[in-house]
Amino acid sequence: MMQILEFREKLREIYQKYQNYLNPAIKFIVALIVFMVINKAIGYDDKLNKITIVLLLSVVSAVTPSAILVLLAMVLSLAHVYSVAPLLAILLVFIYIILYCFFIRYTPSFGYVVLGIPILYALHIPYTVPLLLGLIASPITILPASCGVAIYYIIHVIQEEVATATDITSMDDIFPVFINIIDKIVANKQMIMSIIVFALVIAVVYVVRRLKIEYAFEIAIGAGTVTTIIGFLIVDLRLDIPKQIGTMILGTLISAVIVVAIQFFRRVLDYTAVENVQFEDDDYYYYVKAVPKIKVSMTNVKVKRINAQRGSEEEIDDSFEDDDEDKREMERRIRDNQAREARLQDNMNRRR
Repeated sequence: MMQILEFREKLREIYQKYQNYLNPAIKFIVALIVFMVINKAIGYDDKLNKITIVLLLSVVSAVTPSAILVLLAMVLSLAHVYSVAPLLAILLVFIYIILYCFFIRYTPSFGYVVLGIPILYALHIPYTVPLLLGLIASPITILPASCGVAIYYIIHVIQEEVATATDITSMDDIFPVFINIIDKIVANKQMIMSIIVFALVIAVVYVVRRLKIEYAFEIAIGAGTVTTIIGFLIVDLRLDIPKQIGTMILGTLISAVIVVAIQFFRRVLDYTAVENVQFEDDDYYYYVKAVPKIKVSMTNVKVKRINAQRGSEEEIDDSFEDDDEDKREMERRIRDNQAREARLQDNMNRRR
């Protein structure tokens, strides 16, 4: 376990040191995947399928907010549809405008959620998104999650209808196609029920992880996993698609493992050293439960070894464990608890 914690700390240190370079690189890779998936799904225009276009759009996305990535992805998909069915692209414009305004108004910083869900659907692990959002965000993220699910099913509808709309050139002929597409989207029970289950999972994970209990985050992941399996099991049986049940359960379990790994690198709490602090001011008496975070400090000590035969000294870096490690760890915890109590008392004095 100690080796895993040390590995975690090393990765965190590397990220903190080079985050100004790693963040754009990660955004570039995500954007590259998004645009390549779009070209593979609806790549009707060969000009837009060129790698130079994809790289250019990825570079722009790497240095701009996530909302710009969503906008560029929508524009790219519109351009592909316009190349084969210009009038159908008009309808897609209105749908995208509604979704984009709905998303950008309330959750502009969660653009990756909107695009991540369709991509993760292709990998059969879209359940990662609601589990993670409930763990690290608030229920307002139900909006971008719903937009992501809607875009996934809208793309499938467009793929079905683009063949019939290719030869249509007048508004009179395209109007029935518009009505048919809208009816398919509105009447898509699987899309609506998936949005409901995603929203329920986000709410359940959020509520459980805010409970004042030990291992609240881990219990929240478990509760969200069970909610996901039960929710989509009802959906699959209700819509008579039992073939998806096995894939759904396996994908949910894989998603839970991914979220547990993310939570491990994000925060690890030491519930064996919980402290209950009590203090008061003129107005209140406070009961504070403090759970320390586990932090592993790597200490490299230089040891001089003298070679008597060669008459030289060489310095080597060596990491060791002191015999009094347990004692020093206990003293450190006591100092941390005292400092934590002093900070809490100082905050209360400032409020007064």
